[in-house]
Amino acid sequence: MAIRGIIFDMDGTITAPDLEFAKIKEAAGIGDVDMLDYLREATGKEYERVHKLLMRFEEGGVSSARLNRGARTLLRYLARHQIPTALLTRNSRKSVAGVCQKLNLKFDITVTREDGPHKPAPEPIWHIARQWKLQRREILMVGDYKWDVLCAANAGIPCAVLLNDATVPEWARTARYHLRRLTEISAILEGKYK
Repeated sequence: MAIRGIIFDMDGTITAPDLEFAKIKEAAGIGDVDMLDYLREATGKEYERVHKLLMRFEEGGVSSARLNRGARTLLRYLARHQIPTALLTRNSRKSVAGVCQKLNLKFDITVTREDGPHKPAPEPIWHIARQWKLQRREILMVGDYKWDVLCAANAGIPCAVLLNDATVPEWARTARYHLRRLTEISAILEGKYK
């Protein structure tokens, strides 16, 4: 069955890689744990401290945000072919709104971390599928990190990993597609991807 809707990650996918989450976690002093899981468990002053730090990094990310190579070309292609797009990100609604305004980006659906379970939970993808009235196999997740691959796998949809000139990491091996450029998605949609 053909792909009829595409879900994009934001950082490192639609926007050029900029936010370094290892630096954010180091600055927060929380060790090698998932930042959003840590925040969900934190309370009181600890929650406020880590949340404030994360928001500061995200605000900096808005000011330095730039489109990834091929993003504008791909989004125009998808609009011409009337393929709906969604943005699924672990970022805050505030930072997403800032990036989209700065870069003049529009998506049919946007899901942020405030909207419910975050990646790699499958619920955001299921929500988008229901909104579009599409079968899961008709939707492609496009991202650049393990949360995107896991989220797609958990939701039962195919995934394309944008490698951003890196080699294929172990966590990306289960993705159906390994992309060097976003514009390769048009080849997937046209059945010409090799």
